Amino acid sequence: MSLHNCKGWMLCVPEADERAGDFIRTGGLFFLAHRLRRLSDDLVTECERWFAEAGIIAPARTTSMLYLIEKDGPQRITVIASALRQFHPVIIDWVGKLKKLGLVTTAIDPVDRRRTIVSLTQTGRQEVAKIRTAEAAITAAYAALEDETGVSLIEGVAMWESALCHKSLLVRIGENEVPPPA
Repeated sequence: MSLHNCKGWMLCVPEADERAGDFIRTGGLFFLAHRLRRLSDDLVTECERWFAEAGIIAPARTTSMLYLIEKDGPQRITVIASALRQFHPVIIDWVGKLKKLGLVTTAIDPVDRRRTIVSLTQTGRQEVAKIRTAEAAITAAYAALEDETGVSLIEGVAMWESALCHKSLLVRIGENEVPPPA
C-alpha cells in the first residue's frame, strides 16, 4: 500500500491501482520534475494544515523568508529573492500576503528609492516564534519518513543540486540527445 494525495485528502490506494490511475506516475523518470513539484505541494499543504492547528497564520511557503529576515534583519526584495533562490515576482507575492496578515512591513530604500525593504513587524516576530515551535514537529515527521522509507530525500536533493551545479541538466540532455530520424 502507498499513499496518494487527491485534492488534499490522503487516501490509501494499492500501489498497482495508484500507478494505473496516475498518468504522471506511469510516465516514469521523464516526469520526475512534475512528481517532485507535486510532492512538494503535498508537503506544503500538510504543513499548512498543521500550521492552522498550531495557530500559525503565515503561509508555509513563506517561512524561509520570515526566518531570513529574522536572522539578518530588514532585507531588500532582490536580496531575499537571491538568498532564497526564488523568482522576484514570487517574493513580491509573498510580501503582499505577509503584509496583509500584518507580519511584515515595507519601506522604500533611502539609498535607492527603486528598491523595497521588508521588515518583520512585532506580530511577525511572534509568528516566527510560533513557527520555530512547529518546526520541531515537522522536522521529526520528515525524519520519521526517512526512517520508514530508508531514503534521505534531503541528502539526495543536495547531491542532485551539487551535480547539477557542476553540469546543468541542459548540458546533460544535450549529451544524450537522440538525432531525429532521417
